[in-house]
Amino acid sequence: MTITFSYPREFDTLSLDPPHFRSSLLAWDADGTRIACARTDRSIKVAKLDPVRQKFDDSVVITAAHESPVAVLIWDSRVNARLTAISTDFTLKVWEIKTKAHKLVRSLKLPNSAPALAKYSPDGRYLAIADKEATLILLDSSALQLNTAISVKMSAQIGGIDWDADSKTLVCGLANGSLQLYRVQNTNGLHAIELIQSLHLSDSPVVSIKYIADRNQIIAAALDGQLLVVDAQLLICTKSLYNLDDAPVCIDILAPAVAISYQNNNVRIFDMDGEEEVHEVKNSKGDGALARFHPQSREILAYIDSSGKATVMVAKKRTGPARAPPRPVSSRGRGSGPSGSSGSSRTSRSDRFERPGAKRPKY
Repeated sequence: MTITFSYPREFDTLSLDPPHFRSSLLAWDADGTRIACARTDRSIKVAKLDPVRQKFDDSVVITAAHESPVAVLIWDSRVNARLTAISTDFTLKVWEIKTKAHKLVRSLKLPNSAPALAKYSPDGRYLAIADKEATLILLDSSALQLNTAISVKMSAQIGGIDWDADSKTLVCGLANGSLQLYRVQNTNGLHAIELIQSLHLSDSPVVSIKYIADRNQIIAAALDGQLLVVDAQLLICTKSLYNLDDAPVCIDILAPAVAISYQNNNVRIFDMDGEEEVHEVKNSKGDGALARFHPQSREILAYIDSSGKATVMVAKKRTGPARAPPRPVSSRGRGSGPSGSSGSSRTSRSDRFERPGAKRPKY
């Protein structure tokens, strides 16, 4: 297979913070106008990205946002200026982000459990929160009240959650290697949730999942390095990609590009259709491995670098005369010149399925 989309070979990196700040979480808003980062000093910074000028504007800092570190950071999918942070002190706070200002609009004390994941439904109606004790809490986001919340005890710890496009089905990936689909119903203001389907995917824990609306697929990353593609309608696994030896931490997808963050290696970007690696994000190895595509451009990627800084990677600006086009490459990936040397095209890569620790050509 060959690469199915073009990808830049050179990037500029923009640091969101001065060197002495460290970040643990990153989140883009729905249209990619703003990016938020949760810092290890319990503060939250939000800034607007200008990708043309390659700079950040209108920075907002919420100092001492919580009494304990922030464990979850997400934007409301319905109200673009609303940022939700959930702390290890079990407190959920909703902030309204304005130009160079912020306002706390809601604060809620959650049950005594360590929050790990959260996801708004696409229509913004529901907020699903998973803790480290295998408990799922479903809240009506318009009220955010515990007396109307639904609590479900799972059979294993929850490694990933996502919603389908209609906001009616919640998908959960579990540590027992299974994928479970729950139907959410609202009848006369009464909410209900029921398990409708379950699929055993792997003998290894599922650590991250993503639902791809335009393909009606669920992508699940397992701790053993497999990336599994599931038909969401038939609920069958159609293929397994990137059988790598390193353990992933999380994935992010802007189809057909998928960014995989690893425990012990740099973030790598793959073409899930061509089944080839297209880029390795240098200096992205660390305990807080995390990468997030800009919602509208796979050529803009936010990640936490090895020093803990919030960093945004953008395609390098081109100046001067246009470069000569690359030489054509044959189906074997060899250059067309008399010596048969490798061409500059990405299709010449032959290291598909190579484990991250192996030696690869420089880009």
